[in-house]
Amino acid sequence: MKLSPEERKEKRKEVNRQYQLKNKEVLKEKRKEYLKKRLQNMTEEQREKRKEKRKESNKRLRQNMTEEQKEKKKEYDKRRYQSRTKEQKEERREYYKRKWENRTEEQKNKTITPLKQ
Repeated sequence: MKLSPEERKEKRKEVNRQYQLKNKEVLKEKRKEYLKKRLQNMTEEQREKRKEKRKESNKRLRQNMTEEQKEKKKEYDKRRYQSRTKEQKEERREYYKRKWENRTEEQKNKTITPLKQ
């Protein structure tokens, strides 16, 4: 019994989906390792370029969101925050605290200036 091209495509999709579900953690670790190696081999200029590109992409995505999508994202973020453990919340606070302390004067002034207006 031969499958039609559409059926083969659907079957392949399903097999891939099952593989993804089954090996979720393993694949996540592989991506993490790959990214870690890739970032180590980048120059500072390449890192900055990558960061800017990601920032622009995120900005575009946020601007093109519909009200419904914004609402869904807000609800998702709320649930995500509520489901964090105390340890996770504390880690996040510490991270932001370190981040705030490690900023340059220019970065600090950039943040403070809009608040004064």
